[in-house]
Amino acid sequence: MTDFDHTQIPDLRGKHALVTGPTSGIGRGTALALGRAGATVILMARNPARCAEVEAELRAAGAPEPIRVIADLSLLSEAKRAADEVLALDVPLDILVNNAGLVNQRRLLTAEGLEMTMAVNYFAPFALTLRLLPALRRAAANGGARVVNVTSNSYAIGRLKLDDLTFERFYWPLGPYSASKLGNIYFTRELARRLAGERITVNAVHPGLIFTNLGIGNNPGPLKAVLGRAWSWFSIDESEGYRGPTYAATHPELEGVTGRYIAVCELTEPKAIARRDDAARALWAVSEELTGERFTAA
Repeated sequence: MTDFDHTQIPDLRGKHALVTGPTSGIGRGTALALGRAGATVILMARNPARCAEVEAELRAAGAPEPIRVIADLSLLSEAKRAADEVLALDVPLDILVNNAGLVNQRRLLTAEGLEMTMAVNYFAPFALTLRLLPALRRAAANGGARVVNVTSNSYAIGRLKLDDLTFERFYWPLGPYSASKLGNIYFTRELARRLAGERITVNAVHPGLIFTNLGIGNNPGPLKAVLGRAWSWFSIDESEGYRGPTYAATHPELEGVTGRYIAVCELTEPKAIARRDDAARALWAVSEELTGERFTAA
C-alpha cells in the first residue's frame, strides 16, 4: 500500500503507543500521526527540551496528553529503567515503535562496553521489548498489540560476527549500522516465532531513504555538510518517514500479519541473508546473555 497516509490511520482513541526516538525525523512524524489519530503517545526520548517540543505539538494537534519517559537508550540500564517506568503506568501497551537509532563516524563504546550503534539500534529494542511484554500482553488480551522495529534496506550488507559485536577488528560507519538493521530483522522474525498463538504481531519496517539527521548528526562539521548535501539528493523529506512505521502499527490489513519485512508500506520478501533463522536464533542467545533479558512464554 504505497499510497498510505495519515488519512487512513484508524481511530486510536483509548490506545497507548510508545515511540522511541520521537524528537526528530521518522520518530517525530510517527508520534504525531499516532497522537492525531487519538492514541496516548508515550514519548521515550533522551533530550527533555526536545521532547517538550513534541509534547507541545501533540497538544496543539488535539491529541491526548502525551507521557514523557526520558532515557538514554545507549545504556541497557537506562532502557530497562525506562521500560519499568512504562510498566508502572499500569496500562496496556497497544503499539510499540522501536525507532531510535544512530550511525557514528567513529567507533565508540558505551559505559557498559557495547559498541554504541549496536547498543542503540539493536540491543536497546531487544531489551526494551522483552521487558515490556507484560504491557503488550495486556493489550493483546484486549484485542491485540503490535511491535514495529524500524530497520533499513542496508541490512543487505550487514554482517553479524557474534565473536566481535563491538567491531574491534574492523570498523567503518556502515558496519555496525547495517549489522544492527540486519539484527532488527532477525529479532523480528525470532520474536514473532516465539509469540506464535498470542495476539501480538512483530514486523520490521524499512521506511524508505529519508532525509533526517540520523546519518549526519554524529559526524564532524565539514563531513556533516557534505553528507547532508549528498543525502538530500537521493532521499525523500522526513515528513514522509512516518508512513511505513504507522502503516505497520495501525493498518487493518496487517491484522495477524507477523514476522514480516515491510519496505515503506509494502510487504516484501527480504534477501536471503535476512531469512537465516539459524543466525537469528544464535543472535538471540547472545543477546539474552549480553542484555540479561530473557523471553518468558505466556
